[in-house]
Amino acid sequence: MNKKEKTDFYTTATKKLLAHLSDIGLQPEDKRKAVYYTKLFREAFKYDDIKKHVFLSSKNAQWSFGYDSAGFCYASSVVFSIVTGFQNWNLMYIDSDKWRGHLPHYYLQHIESGNFFDITYDQFGIDGLTVPYEIGEITPFALTAGDTPFRFADALDIDLIKILKNSNPRK
Repeated sequence: MNKKEKTDFYTTATKKLLAHLSDIGLQPEDKRKAVYYTKLFREAFKYDDIKKHVFLSSKNAQWSFGYDSAGFCYASSVVFSIVTGFQNWNLMYIDSDKWRGHLPHYYLQHIESGNFFDITYDQFGIDGLTVPYEIGEITPFALTAGDTPFRFADALDIDLIKILKNSNPRK
């Protein structure tokens, strides 16, 4: 795929994600936040300075910027769930052992409706792959200062600590 085709594919994927938010079953305020952060994150994925801030400061500093959303699945899923109300989402994980030949993958499942939301699904779609969401499992996330979710949030001027301190824990 040439650069224009990749850009068109990415733009179409972003539009599909925004349309999918209407099907998830979010409350109006939660949907407004989800649309806002989907647009913000998808725009951020395009910039090499964001990628470098998020990934090159990690111990696994080998990184290829071949496609805009590639590699952001964990960081963006965790941050998205926090900023849009983590009580609404399960963090889902597909282990590479279950999805043979592919890297592990993270995405979200809306708790009330059971619908999946994968803000980086197109990193696989660009290669013609469909993510097998049905084999994913709920996984807890443990945030540690300096991890990729914190670096991603920091790159977007989002204060995760403040949001978490002001949020209500799951009941």
